[in-house]
Amino acid sequence: MTAEVVRIRRRDAVLAALETFRRIHPAISLTSVRAFLYVAENPGINVTELGLACGLTDAGASRVARALAGPGIDRPLPPSLDLLDCVVGVEDPRERRLWLSPRGQALAARIEQLIAAQTPIAAPETAPADARATLDTALHRATRPN
Repeated sequence: MTAEVVRIRRRDAVLAALETFRRIHPAISLTSVRAFLYVAENPGINVTELGLACGLTDAGASRVARALAGPGIDRPLPPSLDLLDCVVGVEDPRERRLWLSPRGQALAARIEQLIAAQTPIAAPETAPADARATLDTALHRATRPN
């Protein structure tokens, strides 16, 4: 009997990752979480690119980045979580490039650990058709773009 193993993220791992953000700041928005994760996956992304990735205007992306950055940046916004470093662009001083701060790197590493603790779910080829269809539907929903 062979089994096809499909790896999906366990819901408790994703919830644990969200709870990790809540421990940093209880009122953190999902937009801020998404922005942080985009910067973690795309170091050096600029504010305009972040806005496009998150579906925000440039002004909205700037506000989120300034709130996620530390208090040492130009015009910080509360809560100044010190998760991002904002670096002035070399070619264009109006541009801001975003990187994870040391605190942000530690948070990203913790989230990676939580998500890496995923459990494989085996879907045997001999499973009933309705069980395989349910798994296929769940995977489709989990992987489709928003």
